[in-house]
Amino acid sequence: MADDQHSLIDSKITRNFLSFHPDDTVGAVKLMLKQKARQFASIGYVYITDHDGVLLGIVSLKEILQASDDSVLEGMMNRNVISVKFHSHPERAVYLALKHGLKAIPVVDGNRHLIGIVTHGMLLSIFHHELHEDIFRAGGVHHVKEIESIETPVNKLVRARFPSLLLGLIGGLMAASIVTSFEGILNSYIVLASFIPAIVYLTDAVGTQSQTLVVRLIATEPKFSHGKYLFREIKIGLVLGGSFSALLFVAGVFGWGSLDLAIIIGSSIFISMLFQTFFATYVSIMLQRMRSDPATTSGPIATIISDITTIAIYFAIATILLQVL
Repeated sequence: MADDQHSLIDSKITRNFLSFHPDDTVGAVKLMLKQKARQFASIGYVYITDHDGVLLGIVSLKEILQASDDSVLEGMMNRNVISVKFHSHPERAVYLALKHGLKAIPVVDGNRHLIGIVTHGMLLSIFHHELHEDIFRAGGVHHVKEIESIETPVNKLVRARFPSLLLGLIGGLMAASIVTSFEGILNSYIVLASFIPAIVYLTDAVGTQSQTLVVRLIATEPKFSHGKYLFREIKIGLVLGGSFSALLFVAGVFGWGSLDLAIIIGSSIFISMLFQTFFATYVSIMLQRMRSDPATTSGPIATIISDITTIAIYFAIATILLQVL
């Protein structure tokens, strides 16, 4: 992403909001609303700051309207203010607003000085933009701003989509060469080819799920525990891999009447799903540590890596097990 997508810059915040001091009264707020309400971009909340501009608390407009005019804001304000740092990713503001049911999010600096407000309308705009960007990137389409218009020339659309597809082609040729290298096994045990689509799809799917979840978490909770999260994903991979391994084992025994085949496909899907769950999560975390965008590993590039490793694991296991079974 561009740098302006990594911080809440001026274009995403407003400085026209209701701000008062703790010793101000509700009557002062009501008078301000009566005289200048149209000048404010957001009036859902009243933000309480000290004389240095440090955010101390917040009072909702509903509470203001229900209180008597002589009520002091300090006695009404909620000191547990949900805020976002100025250099946070825009998705962080959206995440907090959705999580806590807020219509606006205050933006503060490292010393909690109130810089501005992300309004409800801007939160929707950020959410809309990030959703579009995630959808495009998941399909291997980049340079989103250049291709969103129906008027965009064909040559620009081709340039935006061609690189990822070319890498996909290269990866596909690599996968084909792996399959070719196991031609002897396929000739003697052709039924193995029948299960390639199922195993590749399941592995791709579980990897995509893991990557989507960790990329979203990186954007919204950048300080989460990497080790704890990775360990949890491995446990999930064990459960999912074990579940689908059992299902394929049953299919091999009762559907194809072959215990050997059941052991091969069951073992392959278990190891492949476990590996891909770990790999998709680990790569995204490593990219974050290197200050790179984890979303760049999504789409066709991640898919083809998954396909290559899955096919290699599948035929390697088949080769080993057919020699001992």
